[in-house]
Amino acid sequence: MRTAHMNIAKTMKKKSCLFIGLIVVTILITCLYYSVTYDDFEIHNIFLKMIREQDYFPNEIDRAKTYREKGVKTILLWNTLFGNKNFYFGQKEDIFRDCPFDKCKMFNDRNYLNVEDYDAILFHGNEMNDYEVPQKRKTTQFYVYVNLESPANRKVHQKYQRNFFNLTMTYRLDSDILWTYMIVEDVKNGEFVAPSKDVDWSAFQNHTIFANAGDAEEVSSAILDTIRGKSKPVSWLVSNCYAKSGRLEYVKELSKHIDVDVYGKCGEFSCYHNCFKDVIETNYFFYLSFENSFCDDYVTEKLTNPLRHNVIPVVYGSANYSRFAPPNSYVNALDFESPKELAAYLKYLSQDLQRYQSFLQWKKYYRVKGGTKRAVCILCEMLHKQKKPKLYSDLSDWYAKDKCTIQTFLKNGTDKYATKRMIMNHEQK
Repeated sequence: MRTAHMNIAKTMKKKSCLFIGLIVVTILITCLYYSVTYDDFEIHNIFLKMIREQDYFPNEIDRAKTYREKGVKTILLWNTLFGNKNFYFGQKEDIFRDCPFDKCKMFNDRNYLNVEDYDAILFHGNEMNDYEVPQKRKTTQFYVYVNLESPANRKVHQKYQRNFFNLTMTYRLDSDILWTYMIVEDVKNGEFVAPSKDVDWSAFQNHTIFANAGDAEEVSSAILDTIRGKSKPVSWLVSNCYAKSGRLEYVKELSKHIDVDVYGKCGEFSCYHNCFKDVIETNYFFYLSFENSFCDDYVTEKLTNPLRHNVIPVVYGSANYSRFAPPNSYVNALDFESPKELAAYLKYLSQDLQRYQSFLQWKKYYRVKGGTKRAVCILCEMLHKQKKPKLYSDLSDWYAKDKCTIQTFLKNGTDKYATKRMIMNHEQK
């Protein structure tokens, strides 16, 4: 029996040595490869990067302790954002790079740390269910409600409406962490301008950015070249044909008075690659930035895409668009009493190139970017600054109550779509 034990011990020792040997050989081969490809300084940096990225902590408790000692805030993505396990934040190692507060680390592996040891857990509200939530929770943790959809289409899960979430991360301007589809920056200094409840468009209104008229003329000339190539009035790219906002019904009526080319599932035209640059910007004067529902601050990529190109968006939604986009950069369908009246105005603009061009002059002063990077930076900063989590006593009240007024008018009335006249009639009742 003793001999058998000794043989087993020898066998295990050989396997252990073999395993260690394989690790050593792997490291040597890796070093040899990099020594041929890179200089000594780069080898040093690459090796350090490998060490930092690997899991050298023996267990979840030691990992959490190490992050706490280094002052790093840990964030867990509990579920996915429409199937994306990284919430469309990008590569994990780059998420917080260049943020003012960058000592945060994000994970989508629930088992990397004990779930109660993460500093924050992000939940995509639309993908929560009755059963799959953490079973342990510390009072110092931040549970963050994430949602980019309007309450007209997505409700807060009933089980988690009360006293569950500490922070909100949504498109709403009164969110704890504002995550919008777009942001507007000052071209001159790169500072954030919009969206904001207290937006300041003075850079555009005072015309102070360009030092001399030559720069302004050059930009205007480039825009004018694009405008001169346009020949078609209105375009729309859409796949959801049954939106609650009644936008399809509005477009059907609009089409009686001006040509509207509808691309995608709901129309006769198709576009599969670089539609805005190659098709819409090149050929069309206007793009219909029509939202699928009418809710406060609900502004999506439907506005971002045309603003990034030389085409004027026609907005149809419930946001105060002056908080989102520069003055004289869009046409609001709800400023008109009917689709017919809107059509007449669009025809006028497309026939007066100087007036049309004025809707694109804001591009000399501002640029439009995606809002995700700013959102994750705010998240990291908040985790470092806010020490004690609050609780939303009723998240559904904050998210949905009285937030979709125009949508309610459509639901309870006989109108198929929204207009200035319809809104005024309901408000007078």
